[in-house]
Amino acid sequence: MLIVVAVVAVGLLVLFFWRLRTLSHRVGSFECALFEGKRWASGIATYTRDHLDFYEVVSLSLRPSRRWARREMDILARERPVDDGPGALAEARCSYAGTEFQIAAEDGALDGLRSWLEAAPPDPSTSRIV
Repeated sequence: MLIVVAVVAVGLLVLFFWRLRTLSHRVGSFECALFEGKRWASGIATYTRDHLDFYEVVSLSLRPSRRWARREMDILARERPVDDGPGALAEARCSYAGTEFQIAAEDGALDGLRSWLEAAPPDPSTSRIV
């Protein structure tokens, strides 16, 4: 019985670390923390063409725990880090569909997030030739 529990525990650890490695090596991924009212959740965010996906670190799920559409997300304010050294963290207050939340990440990662939001292609439903 003890051997079965040990094998299951090792299997879960291998799955956990495989998931983290896979997420962190995706193109367009960055480490961050998300605050939605009660607590900070550590995670990895990944850009897709139309969404920003957030995966919590402490999870085995292969699906994102949060997903924000690119066209509906905005950065309202940003606090630059006091320390300008490598790995300095900054916070951004964001809005999505009327709900506010905060993201903390390295300053360069938040620069990338702002650029990704600003570089969204025109919305075909609103573009028209006058």
